[in-house]
Formats: sequence, structure tokens, C-alpha cells
Amino acid sequence: MRISENAADHPSVLLPVLRVSADNLLRTAKNLTAEQLRGPSLLPEWTRAHVLVHLARSADSRLRLLTTARGRADLPQYPDEATRAREIRQGVRRDAATIRVDLETSLGGLLHAIAEHPAEAWDVPVRWLGGGLRPVRGVLWSLLRELEVHHVDLASSYTPSDWPVALVMRELRETVRRLNDDPGMPPVRINVDEVAPHLGIGDGPGPLVRGPAADVLAWLIGRSDGTALSVHPPGALPGVPAWRQ
Repeated sequence: MRISENAADHPSVLLPVLRVSADNLLRTAKNLTAEQLRGPSLLPEWTRAHVLVHLARSADSRLRLLTTARGRADLPQYPDEATRAREIRQGVRRDAATIRVDLETSLGGLLHAIAEHPAEAWDVPVRWLGGGLRPVRGVLWSLLRELEVHHVDLASSYTPSDWPVALVMRELRETVRRLNDDPGMPPVRINVDEVAPHLGIGDGPGPLVRGPAADVLAWLIGRSDGTALSVHPPGALPGVPAWRQ
């Protein structure tokens, strides 16, 4: 499903896209054997089980934000980073079937809450982990990003080329903005096939990196080694700071 960026923040537009994204992820999770679930993901030191448990707890955390926005409690997304990490460590100890059911239950509960969320409560500020008070509306795009990026992290047949176009373009802009503020990012010019002007990062010209938007984004967020991209003058791609899991 294509997302019109003119209405991209509207829950009624994003909810069907989120459902498709969740269904695709759950289908992949169902097809993983118990042995594959314990195999490595694309994330350092994380198995595929770690990724699925993280997604389940991430869904629960967003449900807490929606609950808070509806005035039913005053809950942060997570109490702290240590709690987030501990829940993932504990969750991966369970058997494969339990992990899959947990993920399906958590995603189903969150999608139902999104569908039932009052229209007037989408701009209520809530407490995000590491982000302070921000409108609960952020649940929508952040969930889509989590589902799509971590689906790729499962190292299955799902690749960045499968990402929704509107997500790619939005995240590419956000990632370039974030990297411009990161002192660890070397200067680089980016020419995205789908975008006319160059995207610049850092002070100075730097090398010119070119390729499709999804491949550029995958490289910038550490989901690709950039082999699909071209570099001028010829040479190695610049190093990119790690993207938060």
C-alpha cells in the first residue's frame, strides 16, 4: 500500500499499513524454525529471538503510551534503559512457540488500541524513553519503523527493497538530519536516485555516494554494507555511527 505523504500522519492512513507490516513480520516469525530463531540476526550479539522479543516489548511500551494519553494512567514508555534490556534478556529464555505467541499478542493488542484511540487524544504529550515529552502520535511512525527495520534484521528473505516508499523517504530525511548533528559522522554527499538535489552531511564536500533510496537508508542505519551503492571518487564508503537498536 502506498502512503500519501500529505496525509501520512493520520491514524486512519497509517493503521492499514501497520497491519500489513505486522502481518508480514508475523508470517516470517512463524516460518522460522526453533533452530533459526536461535541463530544470529543482523544486530551484533542479538539472535533472531532477541529481535522478536524486543518487538513484543516495544509494542507493549507503545500501548502504555496510548493508555497514558487516554488518561487511564501515567506511564512512561519504559521505566529506564536497564528495564528495557532486562525484559529482552529474560524473554529470549523462553521456547520458540511462546516467543511467537507473545509477539502476536502484543502487536495485536497495540493495533487494536491504535484503532480505538480517540481522535482528540493523538496530540497528548507522553513520556518517551530518552526523548522526554512528545505527542503520542509518534507511536504510529515509530512503530512502522520498528516493524520494517527489525524485519530486515531477522536476516530472512525480507530486504530494504521491501520497505514502504513513504517510510524510506521519511526516514532518509530524518537520518540525514540526525547524522548532521553527530560529530562522529564524516562529511559525505548523497545522491538518491528518487531525489533530485544532493543530500549533504557534515562540513566539507566529502565523497559522493549514489544509489536507490532504500539502499542508501539501509547503509546509513547499518542494515547494509553499501555494496549496492557507488562512490566517487572510487574508494571505501565513509564509516557511519551505529544506529540505536
